[in-house]
Amino acid sequence: MDKTWKAAERRIAALLGGTRIPLLGRKGTDLDTPVFFVEVKHRKSIAGYLWNDFLAQILAGAEEAGETERVPAIALHRPGTDYADTLICFRAGDYQKLVERILEVHSEQ
Repeated sequence: MDKTWKAAERRIAALLGGTRIPLLGRKGTDLDTPVFFVEVKHRKSIAGYLWNDFLAQILAGAEEAGETERVPAIALHRPGTDYADTLICFRAGDYQKLVERILEVHSEQ
């Protein structure tokens, strides 16, 4: 049986049109999605000082993986809440890149 955080990653991946990447195959991202380079956090609470750590972690992961197309993002899910209520956080400066990527993915389909 999956651990809770693995199940959370799978559910969030499905909502974002992707799949969960197993730990052994990961290179800076938890999910394989067409638009986002995602780090999933499944926690009861997230202290304010951790936001910067999470952001630094996903940005460093994207840089290390050589990611240039997808938007680095953090998925924040609180246990016991609906997965559709998961927050997807990204830098405002990446908004234009996000729009362009969504349009590109949409035109490919």
